[in-house]
Amino acid sequence: MTDMTFVHLTDLHVLPNDEDELYGRRTTDKLRDIMMLIRNMDVSPDFFILSGDLVNDGQKAEYRRLNTVLDELREFGAPLILGLGNHDGRVNFRQIVLGEESTDESERYYHSTMFGGLRVIMLDSKLPDAVYGDLDEPQLAWLAEELQKPAPLGNLIAIHHPPVFSTVEPLSEHCLNNPEGLAEAIAGHHVHALLSGHIHYSHVTSFEGTISVTTPATAYILDPGSQRATRQIDGWGFTLGSFRGGQLYANPISMHGKPVQV
Repeated sequence: MTDMTFVHLTDLHVLPNDEDELYGRRTTDKLRDIMMLIRNMDVSPDFFILSGDLVNDGQKAEYRRLNTVLDELREFGAPLILGLGNHDGRVNFRQIVLGEESTDESERYYHSTMFGGLRVIMLDSKLPDAVYGDLDEPQLAWLAEELQKPAPLGNLIAIHHPPVFSTVEPLSEHCLNNPEGLAEAIAGHHVHALLSGHIHYSHVTSFEGTISVTTPATAYILDPGSQRATRQIDGWGFTLGSFRGGQLYANPISMHGKPVQV
């Protein structure tokens, strides 16, 4: 298999202006810190995956600011695979980021892209006014059909909501509420991993013959050691992924600071 490297970013929570703060932190500064770190690494990403909560409140001004940030990411010269989370707005995203004439907030945004023989699939698990996720039947049928198509180097699937429980108990209510449908769709297919975000910390476990890799957020981290209550940590993270010899190597990277009182 041809070697490839990619970066998975999630939960950017971009705000309308660079000086705006979320819990006392500038989210675009966090993302730019990550860009700087990647530039200083000995890697050359073949693509970036951004799996939702691109902005904090789904507003037009936030997506206009996001476009500026995405232009900075494009300076790496690698394609950006975009997906949506519960904080996103489908219509504003489609109109401002994709340049489409969309008016239907219920129209899900899912798609697949081939990189050589590797298929990267982005799913849409956003539900209106809900913190948990869901995959509707048309999307699951599309996924099952997509996985039937040839992909000599296998498949990589991204989704905002993790399809597994969280070890931080309150966050288990924030995960995908119909993981059995996803499990049925991917069963028997060559899926390297399911990449997700949403819970703001690194979380790796098995799922239906593959692995579920939840990536730490770029905006702020939640403490995985606080299992009965959520506790925010000043920090940021991402996952550096590599394919070597036909295998996926996922390296979640987190930079932690002090606990934050919110």
